[in-house]
Amino acid sequence: MSSKSRSRHKSKRKSKQTPPSGPIRKPWTLLAYIAGDNNLSDAGLADIVELCQVGASPQVHVAVEIDTYGEYTGSLRYEITEPDWSGKAHRIVIERLPEKDTGDPEALRSFLDWGFKRYPADNYLVVVWNHGTGFRSIRRDIGYDDFGSSLDMPEIEEAMRRAGVGEEMRISILGFDACLMSMVEIAHHFSSQVDIIVGSQQTEPGNGWPYDEVLKAVKIAAGHHDLARRIVEAYIAAYKRLGIYDVTHSAVECSRTEAVVRSLSDLGDLLAYRLDAYHRDIRRLRLEAQTFEMADYVDLIHLAELLGRGLPDGAIRKAASELVRLAKDSIIASSSLGQGVANANGLSVWFPASPTIYQNYRGKYLALRFAEIYRGWIHFLDAYHS
Repeated sequence: MSSKSRSRHKSKRKSKQTPPSGPIRKPWTLLAYIAGDNNLSDAGLADIVELCQVGASPQVHVAVEIDTYGEYTGSLRYEITEPDWSGKAHRIVIERLPEKDTGDPEALRSFLDWGFKRYPADNYLVVVWNHGTGFRSIRRDIGYDDFGSSLDMPEIEEAMRRAGVGEEMRISILGFDACLMSMVEIAHHFSSQVDIIVGSQQTEPGNGWPYDEVLKAVKIAAGHHDLARRIVEAYIAAYKRLGIYDVTHSAVECSRTEAVVRSLSDLGDLLAYRLDAYHRDIRRLRLEAQTFEMADYVDLIHLAELLGRGLPDGAIRKAASELVRLAKDSIIASSSLGQGVANANGLSVWFPASPTIYQNYRGKYLALRFAEIYRGWIHFLDAYHS
């Protein structure tokens, strides 16, 4: 072979590209933590079937961890594949884990750490799936296991922090496929880690989210705000088709909750200061406000509107109006279906009518992040129930 030929052959070998190694980074990853070791176990399995009806894509990773009640021993980590040549996606077992307590924050941290490393993405939609009771149940906040415990909001925050979630790596959308989770206090609690929270003010029917429609939305959404709106729309549309009413869904921009809870604190201070004069009126207006399955969860905007119209005090009216404006600014999308939730606007706030309920859960309320600085609403609740 001539030197010229050898040189040409060598050049060809140099130009050969090395295929990329390691996990492929995609625009989106959907990670679903399905805590199904309870009476919702069958619904969790059905949701995985819904995900398989659509499947992953070159733009979207999909992974699930599920613990069931009696279906099999331990937890399984599934990857949902892209549809094959026949158009059908599959669930592939990636890991079989020993039996665990889904209410243990270490279990959530382990899943998130695994999901972030195996399925890197520019944006993450993380869903925490289970029964939900907002912030205040003694052992059944969310993620509860019939044979273990449950996750409260500080435990979820800590699990995410230990998995690397923070200002440098934020979750684009944290979805609560659970009841009663769309509260201003909860949205603000995760504001340093999460861009948007999607969830329900009211209890959710057993079917939960329509995961086939949610996954379709992930594939076509123009950014995380658009995706959040599409999830809200898909949820309400699914229950309208089923003829199930009195359902709610909303998406809240966490970065805007700082102003909301500050405004709520200002209103609380004014209400506490004028409580002697307006106690009876406030009690009446609170009973008129939109409530949910847990009657101590009240629609924030409807309550503020009632207080602004119903109390003859200029400062209170101004503060209530400002709270309404800021709360509406924080809500990306909100929708409801049914007369029972006609005055649901997207965010609830804790306002128990019973002093017993207030005293029983006041300690848990103080553990939420808004209570560290903005204590005016707590000041008002203390005075109201004294």
